[in-house]
Amino acid sequence: SIYLIANIAYHTILPIDTLINDRAIAVKVGRVVLGEGTWGKVGEVFFGVSVAISTFGALSSSLMGSSRLPFIAAQEDMFPKFVALIQVKNGTPIVGLFTMGTLATFWVWPTDIGGLIKYVGFLSWAWWGLCFAAVPYLRFTQPNYPRSFRVFLPVTGFAILASLYLTIGQFVASPIPCLGWLAVVAAGVPIYFGFVDPDNTCRTWMAWLLSKLSKLLKAEL
Repeated sequence: SIYLIANIAYHTILPIDTLINDRAIAVKVGRVVLGEGTWGKVGEVFFGVSVAISTFGALSSSLMGSSRLPFIAAQEDMFPKFVALIQVKNGTPIVGLFTMGTLATFWVWPTDIGGLIKYVGFLSWAWWGLCFAAVPYLRFTQPNYPRSFRVFLPVTGFAILASLYLTIGQFVASPIPCLGWLAVVAAGVPIYFGFVDPDNTCRTWMAWLLSKLSKLLKAEL
């Protein structure tokens, strides 16, 4: 809600051209609200620091959540088993953290942070849309399946429409990068089946790497 209110304030205070072209919207708002001169500079610093604090907070929570995704996938044998290693002293999924950090570095290296945000946003909303669509699908195909709670279907419908808008809009704006990102996702399909197939040839080297990383990082499954 705070994020929504902040964006409403930005659109109320600044013209649309400034919102499109300015790379530091919050700083600009601080200068416009408090005027030119000393107070304007104070506003720039205040809003800039506020955004930085908010960014670090969001990054911390995102890192704690996203690092568990490869960790859980490895526990379910959908990822190399060594990714499920937990650091004994701190209890953190240390290899999962390294995995997410390495992937983020790899994706941001040839472009900039803006490209990484677009990549994450496009694929995240595509997957979230599929998750939202699963709710009405399971509601009608498995109506008697036990559920902890039920979601009001119009809310799910709104979420599906929002995800479609964000995904299709990004694809229309940047079709070539989006096709590349989808190709990378598709490349994971044979890798996935290679990991979950009990007769695959990856088991030997993965078991060796699991043993080595366990000793090096003082971690265990």
